[in-house]
Amino acid sequence: MDYISLIQNRKSARGFTDEIVTDAQFKEIRTYFETKCKRLFPEIRTELALFSHTARRGLINAAGYEMNMIGAPAYMLILTEKKEGAIINATYMMEDMVLRLMEMGLGSCYITFANGDHIKGTLELDTDLEVAAIIAFGQEARLAKRIRFNFKTMAKIGIKEKRHYFDPKKKIEDMVFANTWGNAVDLDEQVGFYDDILWESFYAASLSPSYLNRQPYGFVLNGGKVTLVSIPDEFTDPISEEQGLGIVMLHFEAAAEQQAGHPFQWTMDADAEGLALPEGYKAIATITV
Repeated sequence: MDYISLIQNRKSARGFTDEIVTDAQFKEIRTYFETKCKRLFPEIRTELALFSHTARRGLINAAGYEMNMIGAPAYMLILTEKKEGAIINATYMMEDMVLRLMEMGLGSCYITFANGDHIKGTLELDTDLEVAAIIAFGQEARLAKRIRFNFKTMAKIGIKEKRHYFDPKKKIEDMVFANTWGNAVDLDEQVGFYDDILWESFYAASLSPSYLNRQPYGFVLNGGKVTLVSIPDEFTDPISEEQGLGIVMLHFEAAAEQQAGHPFQWTMDADAEGLALPEGYKAIATITV
C-alpha cells in the first residue's frame, strides 16, 4: 500500500450510501487481515468479525458517540485476548484495515463503545476474546455543500463552501520535542524537512485520528530514537487512550517504512528517565529510525 498517500487523504466518513458491501469484498477484507495486516504484537491472539448493516440493531445503546449509532452497510470488529498492550495492538491493526478499506474505495469511521461483553452477546459472538475496536464502513456518501457565512459588516459578507468536515489536528511542532519534553531547540535539524524520513513519519503521526481529536500524545526525539509519550487528558478514557496510541504508532511506523524501504519496529521498553516529562505523562514506546 501507498501508506503515505492514504494517510494524507484519510478522513472519517460522516455518512454512507445504501450500497452493500459484497461477499467478494468481505472475502478480500478477511484475506488481508489473515495474511497481510500489520501487527504490533503478533503473539497476541486476535480475531476479525464482519457484519452487514443488520448489526446496527445489536450495537444500538451499546456503541456509538454518546451512544448514537451510525448506520452503515457493514461493521468490523477486532477482538483480542486480554494481555498487556492488547488494545494498542488491536487498534494498530484496525488502522491498517482502515487504510486497506480506503485502497478498496470504501470509507469508514471508528465507533466508541462502553460494554464489549454486551456487544458480544447481542451480536452472538461465541468467543473468549474481548472487543477491542469497532468501525462502521461502506461506500461513503457525498456530503451536500455547506455554506458558511462570515459576517464582517453588513457590507462585507464572506461566503465559503465547505464540502467536508475538517477536524483540527496538531502541528508537528506542537507534538514533537528535541531531547527533553517541551524543548524545541535544534528540533528542525533533527526532524529534517519535506521527504525526510522523520519529517514524513511525524507528519503522518500528526494526521492520526483520536477520540474527539484530542491527540493526547507527543514525541521526544533524541537523534534517531523516538519516544512516544501519553499525555493525561480529562476527556479521554483509558480505552480511547490506548486506541489512539495504536493508531498513531501505525501511522508513524508505516510512513517510516515506506520512506526507508525497510521495516522498523516499536518496542514497549520506553524509559522516561532524562525526558523531563511533566507529572502524569507516560513514556509508552520507542522506535529507532
